Amino acid sequence: MDYREITVFTTTAASELVADILTDLGSEGVGIYDKNDFLQLCRSDVVWDYVDESVLAASEVVRVLGYFPEDSADAVERELSVRLDALRRNCAFETGSLETSRRVVGDEDWNVVWRKFYSPIECGGVAVVPGWIDYAPKAGVVVVKMDPGMAFGTGEHETTRLCLKLMQQRLVEGRVADLGTGSGILAVAASKLGASSVDACDIDEKAVAVAKSNCAINGADNVVVRQADLLAKLDGKYDLILANITADILIRLAAGVAPFVADGGRLIVSGIIAARLDAVKDAFVKAGFEVVRQERDGEWCAMELRKAWI
Repeated sequence: MDYREITVFTTTAASELVADILTDLGSEGVGIYDKNDFLQLCRSDVVWDYVDESVLAASEVVRVLGYFPEDSADAVERELSVRLDALRRNCAFETGSLETSRRVVGDEDWNVVWRKFYSPIECGGVAVVPGWIDYAPKAGVVVVKMDPGMAFGTGEHETTRLCLKLMQQRLVEGRVADLGTGSGILAVAASKLGASSVDACDIDEKAVAVAKSNCAINGADNVVVRQADLLAKLDGKYDLILANITADILIRLAAGVAPFVADGGRLIVSGIIAARLDAVKDAFVKAGFEVVRQERDGEWCAMELRKAWI
């Protein structure tokens, strides 16, 4: 089967929003080419055997690539145009041109192309590593192997890194729930960081299949993955609830999550664009929660919350 590679030209600030649009439209993998990401990696502890200096001379324009089956790509492009127009009008920061280009890639080419976008990501004491890469971790580092497939969650996105950071700032133990698990990255990380059990759910059946596969790859036998919308299949109370989704869904979650939080339990919520942070915070405060800590990475925010009366 042939795939259509659709490229959107944007900025660093808007690249994740564009990636989210492509993912929502059903892209079978999304890649971001951004010189700034490369420079950030160069400043990190990652050891490079070879660096292509042409990357350093790359344009400041960021390319976001999505891949769609050719037989459905025309309809995708029409809807993409509508979504990008809305982003251009409503975005709080510079989006760039949001122009698009396209090319057709064969099935065999696609299987090679999408893997180029992923490399090991270290976040504190957790390393997120593509399943096909050999990786020797530092002492004490927890390795989470990921094959993202068509699900969100590789450690590349700021929202995922924010969750991993907040998880490591507190003791992960007891029962954990991961709402909107995507690739299962946070569920697996919770399992490896000390959770006694993890209930993970996602409304998308493809994400559920990918998450189950990633749990198997990591030997995370105490993670149960179900297809469900948010709280629908939670059972009892949890010591930690993770939700890396979007601001609107988090606001919907706030109204009903309190009965599932154990005494002394916490929530970690992420996927919040900075412009929506106050709205999300207000929803959880109204529901009886208070902010324990707050983190920001670029335009994205995450919070750790607890019941205000605990």
